[in-house]
Amino acid sequence: MADPWLRPQVGVHQRRCGPWDTVSLPYFAVDDVDAALQRVKELGGSVIHLGSKWAICRDSEGSPFGLPLRNEPNS
Repeated sequence: MADPWLRPQVGVHQRRCGPWDTVSLPYFAVDDVDAALQRVKELGGSVIHLGSKWAICRDSEGSPFGLPLRNEPNS
């Protein structure tokens, strides 16, 4: 069986029933949130909300996505 840590960490956050939850939110785990946010801006995207371990962004076409900090594997 392949080591699950070697697989990409991506997913889709389920929609909720709130008035602001109009779409499901894809996310892509990153090792460095600050570096990822810099790359988002370089590619024409924007940061919507910044947390200490994650961020919500929009790409250059306006589609939202999340960038959570990748969890460390259990030692």
